[in-house]
Amino acid sequence: MRAFLAIELNDYVVDKLVKTQQKLDNPDFGKIKMVEKQNMHLTVKFFGDIDNRKLNQITDSINHIKDDFKPFTGKVVGIGAFANFHNPRVIWTTLKDKQDMTTKLLKSFDMEFSNIGFKKEKSYKPHITLGRVKNIKDKKMLYEALESVKREYYGKVDVNKLVLKSSTLTPSGPIYETVDEFKL
Repeated sequence: MRAFLAIELNDYVVDKLVKTQQKLDNPDFGKIKMVEKQNMHLTVKFFGDIDNRKLNQITDSINHIKDDFKPFTGKVVGIGAFANFHNPRVIWTTLKDKQDMTTKLLKSFDMEFSNIGFKKEKSYKPHITLGRVKNIKDKKMLYEALESVKREYYGKVDVNKLVLKSSTLTPSGPIYETVDEFKL
């Protein structure tokens, strides 16, 4: 099973993110593969293909560390791009909170998962992928579109659980299913 651990978003935030996707999904800009509405989330850790033994280790690790975190609320705000607005490959937004709990959560879980054999991340940039840029037709137009939405506010997200998801790849895109939920 291909799996990842995620923070889910509420419908209000997702609906607002879809409106931004629609603004950026212009064939004049180039080809951008937008993330489907039902697949929007913030990835805590991507595991890749795992077997049942590894699944049990992941579950044990989550249960070991989840109580270190209490529920918190973050704001989904802003638009960014990897590498940058001049050369975007991935368009994303972020989840910000006053005490940087999202980043602390990502770091703590990454450290815990490294203890069971998963590679540690090089950096921690909590992000929600909105789209992947396949090719750019007009750099200036795309840059201006990104600039126009870079300070958008999408709403609040109550982070009170983590969700372990499976991902099945299909020609029309991935299909995610919930494997387990872990309350904070």
